[in-house]
Amino acid sequence: MFFKKTTRKSSKSARRKSQTRKNPRLLELAIVAVFTLVFIYGASFAIRVTHGFSKTIDMPEHTIRLQILNGCGLNGIASKTAERIPSLVKLPLEVEIIEVGDFDSYNIKESFMISREKDLKPARLFAEQIGLNCENFVYKPIENNYRSITVTLVLGEDYELLLETPTE
Repeated sequence: MFFKKTTRKSSKSARRKSQTRKNPRLLELAIVAVFTLVFIYGASFAIRVTHGFSKTIDMPEHTIRLQILNGCGLNGIASKTAERIPSLVKLPLEVEIIEVGDFDSYNIKESFMISREKDLKPARLFAEQIGLNCENFVYKPIENNYRSITVTLVLGEDYELLLETPTE
């Protein structure tokens, strides 16, 4: 065949001698520099986190899930009141408006509230904050209260008193 026969030298002579390292100090300095940068970054992050500002949030003591019903017969009064009430309510109360609708009958003279829970304290606080007479509320639970309504506000012909209550 036409293959060329190669002669190999002994493996000892074919091996190259390991080259001596030229600058082992340069590699060590690079590692120390990277470690130092990582340490400085971690320390600055820790300082930013620990010396940052914290914000205290006041949590409401009572959350009222409100149903607003129009009992005076004028269109849109319940919706206007629903827009106005969040600006009237302050801590320790929080109000979530669940439903806006019409009451069973119209021509209600005075606005009143129906508490859906036995604890009347949130209802009394709410009545004071919106400017409603504290005597104008009753307790009557809802049989199937799947929406967890806690207070029902029925608007009467004196609804303007609620809408005109000044905000502080």
